Amino acid sequence: MGQWGEEQAAEIYKSKGFEVLDRNYFNRRGKQVGEIDLVAAKDKLIVFIEVKTRSSDRYGSPADAVNQFKQQKLLKSCKIFIQNHPQYQEYQMRIDVVEIKANLDRSEKSVNIIENAVEDSF
Repeated sequence: MGQWGEEQAAEIYKSKGFEVLDRNYFNRRGKQVGEIDLVAAKDKLIVFIEVKTRSSDRYGSPADAVNQFKQQKLLKSCKIFIQNHPQYQEYQMRIDVVEIKANLDRSEKSVNIIENAVEDSF
């Protein structure tokens, strides 16, 4: 279900004019600190996207899963991405969380994009 949710999020960003630069990015050289589900760019903006897909709110909303620990790992991973891709150092950056709620059969879904869900000075 998670991979399906990431594909749904990628399609949404593409429909908004973003180019998906990477999926499931992690630092392949050196220390692995975490994974970024999607990296997308448009004009001079790069967006790191954490996708959370759930079939129920039994354990809280999808965004609730992006706790302080996960946020710190995301920030470190984003900084490593920029270090490894210097062509994006002049871009504005943000981290979005995409909440996707869907039935197990994926017949109905709702999507909520939380822009700037995790903030840092980069």
